[in-house]
Amino acid sequence: MDIRSTVRRGVDTPADIDGVYALLADVPRSIAHFPDVESVVPTGELWEWRLRRMGAGPIQFQVHYASRYRVDAAARAVAWDAVPGVGNTQVEGAWSIRARPGGARFTMEAAFTVVTPFPRPLRPAVEAVVAREIDRLVAGYLANLATSLAGGDGRWLR
Repeated sequence: MDIRSTVRRGVDTPADIDGVYALLADVPRSIAHFPDVESVVPTGELWEWRLRRMGAGPIQFQVHYASRYRVDAAARAVAWDAVPGVGNTQVEGAWSIRARPGGARFTMEAAFTVVTPFPRPLRPAVEAVVAREIDRLVAGYLANLATSLAGGDGRWLR
């Protein structure tokens, strides 16, 4: 069963656009802020992710996927594309960074498709668990990045 979820969330930071871009464009440094990572392995230009098992009760699953990152310094753009055929999840998205008084705002837009082994009658419950877990992970990721951009250490992986 394919479960799709999209996320669009932003965070204000006292860091300027250059500081935000420097962190987000440094893929390994940015990834280090993502919560519940079991492993992230670079293979050429691909990054293969495995997250810890997540969910609740009988609805538990592990996310495994690969992404290809595109970084454009001139446009201060960072995006990632799903790599078909790797794992049980497809993730694609992009960062946008905007100046604001006293700093910048960075926003993550991403689409997730998780293939789960659960039977179709459980779809509403599985969708709710997947959406909650994705929201939790993205919120933690943004909070961790914001901590580092404000001068702390928000890295989850050290």
